[in-house]
Formats: sequence, structure tokens, C-alpha cells
Amino acid sequence: MKILYILILFVFLTSCKKSEKFNSVDENEKIFTMNQLSGSYDSITNRVMKYGDEDAYSELFYSFKDSNFGERTDSLMIYSKIMAEKYNDEKAYIDYLDAITEKYELKNEIGDYTTLNISKLDKSKKEKILSWLNVMLKKKIITQQEFEQVKK
Repeated sequence: MKILYILILFVFLTSCKKSEKFNSVDENEKIFTMNQLSGSYDSITNRVMKYGDEDAYSELFYSFKDSNFGERTDSLMIYSKIMAEKYNDEKAYIDYLDAITEKYELKNEIGDYTTLNISKLDKSKKEKILSWLNVMLKKKIITQQEFEQVKK
């Protein structure tokens, strides 16, 4: 019986051929992973800053999310603020809040403002977050009740 299993395993292993179809890459075909930019960093940031290109912003966002902490938070704050203030992109307002709370090492579950506790921050950091939340309130991205939950 043992010999039969070995024979079946041997036949199975020797009969399998590697498919060239799935292992070859056309030399003209580009492959990107989530953290790679599809173009140059300068051209993508230019599309964000000059045109408010949401696709370019999303590409930058995911690229930054895969990068180190310092680059991620500071860069996300820069480009999300541009997209929010200049192009009124609602997602960018939330992304900026997420980046700044990450920078200040605050727990922030997006959409649940009861988790955001700014009471232990110094005055300037509190004011910066409250100022941003006030802008979000005026733009109707958050409600007065959500704002009050954080203000505590």
C-alpha cells in the first residue's frame, strides 16, 4: 500500500508541467504593487496640487500609508489639506484628521468621534485639532454632536 502511495505521488509530480502562460511577463506590461506609484512622484503630486486629481490623491494616500511613520503623517497632512481646502474633497478632510491624530499618537476610529480624546494634549495641539474639526463642522462633514464629543 505504501508503494502505491509513493507511485501515485511520483506520477503526480512528474506529470505537472509549469505553465508558461502564468509565469511569463510581457516586457511591455508594467506591474505595480499597492505601494508603488504609477508615475513619477513629482507628476503625481503635481496632479494633486494643480488639478485636484482624486485618482492621483488616492495613489499618493496608499503609497504614504505603506511608508514609514514620519513620512506618512507629514506627507498625508500636506496633500490631504490641499485636497480638502483647495478642492473641497470630503475624504481629504477625514484623512487630514486621521493623519494629525496619528501624528499626536491619539486613538481615532474614523467615524466614531467618541474615541478621540484630546484632553491630554498640550494647548497648541488641541487648538489645531479643534480648528480642523470646526472647519469640518462648517463644511457639514461632521455634526455638532460629533464635534462636541471630541471637544470634551
